[in-house]
Amino acid sequence: MELTSGAFLALITAALVLLTATVLTVWNRIPGPRAVRYGGRLGLLVLNQAVAVLVALVWLNNTYAFYESWDDLLGTNGNQVALGPDGGSPAVGASALGRGLPGGARPVLSFRPFKRQVMEATAVGPHSRLRGELYVWLPPQYQEAAYRTKAFPVIELLPGQPGSPRTWFGPMDVDRTLSGLIAAQRVHPFILVSATMNYTGTKDSGCVDVPHGPRVDTWLTKDVPWLVEHSLRAAPDARHWALMGYSAGAYCSVDLTVKHPGVFHAAVSLSGYNAPESPFVVRSPALRAANSPVLRLRRMAVQPDIALLLAGSLQDGRTVADARTLLAELSRPAHGTTLTVAHGGHNTAVWAAMLPTALEWLSRNTPGPVPERGGVGAVPPRHRSVPGRVVHAAPAPGRLSATPSAASVVARG
Repeated sequence: MELTSGAFLALITAALVLLTATVLTVWNRIPGPRAVRYGGRLGLLVLNQAVAVLVALVWLNNTYAFYESWDDLLGTNGNQVALGPDGGSPAVGASALGRGLPGGARPVLSFRPFKRQVMEATAVGPHSRLRGELYVWLPPQYQEAAYRTKAFPVIELLPGQPGSPRTWFGPMDVDRTLSGLIAAQRVHPFILVSATMNYTGTKDSGCVDVPHGPRVDTWLTKDVPWLVEHSLRAAPDARHWALMGYSAGAYCSVDLTVKHPGVFHAAVSLSGYNAPESPFVVRSPALRAANSPVLRLRRMAVQPDIALLLAGSLQDGRTVADARTLLAELSRPAHGTTLTVAHGGHNTAVWAAMLPTALEWLSRNTPGPVPERGGVGAVPPRHRSVPGRVVHAAPAPGRLSATPSAASVVARG
């Protein structure tokens, strides 16, 4: 029985009700000396409370999707490495997405319904060899005739640790929020994609290629974009790709964008942090330095052309202080913005409230749909290893650009 299934929650809830009735029924009927009777009552109370706590924990997990499966919970998912039928490529499958890819190419992802308008696919990364789930939401415009030759920008969504990619389409409700903003013409259409990120059991991978372990960085920065671009009409260059994450996923969003500006142009950090916390990273000074966005930016002679939105709550530890520290390291052409809320902790309710502002910022910093590859005005293919080519002199230390995108946005309430 699946950890997140409604049947499992119903089963343990029924067990709690039955156990509570049993306690009430036998409370005064336990035979034996006083010590035995008291011991029996205490045992029943402890068992009853344990089952009650289990019901609460399972309900919370189903609501916030901390763990997707028993393997996730027990840390036995291991390195989900698998080869496709040709030794590395994902299996080719049909896709019911209306008009197909340019040139009649077949998609490499075979989608199935997940919930609402969200689709799900299982894939094997051709570079990392990791098997994972991808959850994809397409804007309504994707099927419209006016957009039939358009390629769409993409937001890749990263969860926290523990966390599940499904949280973005559950408690975070990002698809409903984006759909409403598109309908109100406050943002342009995006494709949303959230992929499996937990390949190291209960330990945080730090979104790195773990030494002698799963290549999580490669999966998120090479495989996921490749799979999406070869299955959907997704714009292929870095300026049309953005990362957004919360908590550990927020740190990963900034870190991966700083490391791979040829893949992602923009990143949104919702309550992130600057220093890596993964045990696979902190044990190695070289890995720690390579995965500290502040240190990487500080050591760059010329920073890449990236845009960062760093959001945090004044009641959530050092998230705001870390955001300001990172922004102080930016110099042209890199630029950044802060989003600060006065109240709220480290939870999905706070991050969901930040989404409208974050999505509007992404719409301003990521171009909208463009003619697909091969069409007039089409964008060229991405160059994953080529950073931004604009060269600018760095401003005075501690100063940011005076452009509107570098202003601090303060949300109150």
